[in-house]
Amino acid sequence: MAKRIFISYRRDDTAAAAGRVYDRLWRLLGKPNVFFDVSAIGGGEDFANRIVTEIEASDAVLVFIGRKWLEPASDGGAPRLFAAEDYVRAELRAALGRSVLVLPVLVDGARMPSPDQLPDDVKGIATRNALPIRHETFDDDTENVVSTVLGVSTRQRLWDDKGKLWVKIAYAAGGLVVGLILVVLLALVHTLVLARPLEVSIGGAATNLLLIAAALLGAWGGFMFEARRRKRKLLRPHS
Repeated sequence: MAKRIFISYRRDDTAAAAGRVYDRLWRLLGKPNVFFDVSAIGGGEDFANRIVTEIEASDAVLVFIGRKWLEPASDGGAPRLFAAEDYVRAELRAALGRSVLVLPVLVDGARMPSPDQLPDDVKGIATRNALPIRHETFDDDTENVVSTVLGVSTRQRLWDDKGKLWVKIAYAAGGLVVGLILVVLLALVHTLVLARPLEVSIGGAATNLLLIAAALLGAWGGFMFEARRRKRKLLRPHS
């Protein structure tokens, strides 16, 4: 199962579709595990070096190809992909040089380019099986892309599974109890070591605040544990 995903796209070609798929993926994997340059590269960073670093750390690369993907930089010129400094070419070259899943995503009727339309160092993308994403069937197509790149069986809207409310409440309550138990144990140890109650050392008000904080943090911890457990279950590979 892919744990880190890199999204390659041209901003004036497939930015909208790539951004919507990114929104689904980060809900499943977390933002740090899905590279999308608009949200991931800070001001002043070396773009080329960051791209190579991110692809080297990724388990899969989604290559969004639209109708303008091979457009020339100027009228009558060669496609932008043939420029030595073209960032999409650099992304493809880095991705194809590694043993990772490289999945072309054809947006709104775009066709897969043939090898003779591509520079020699990225011709390999033409032999990769592609999946479509179309406006009229966007959710179904995205579900197929996400399931493929994560290596899980196709199921309805993985990213929309928010879990059952009663399960969330149960985990939060369990976390709350654990938090309070830890404070009680801390108070017992304090009493045994210092021979005086905790509230004598820090005051009654501070003790009450400690209990409240422990309860809230415990409940939040239980809530987050449930979310991680549900995510792992959702993403577990199925035959």
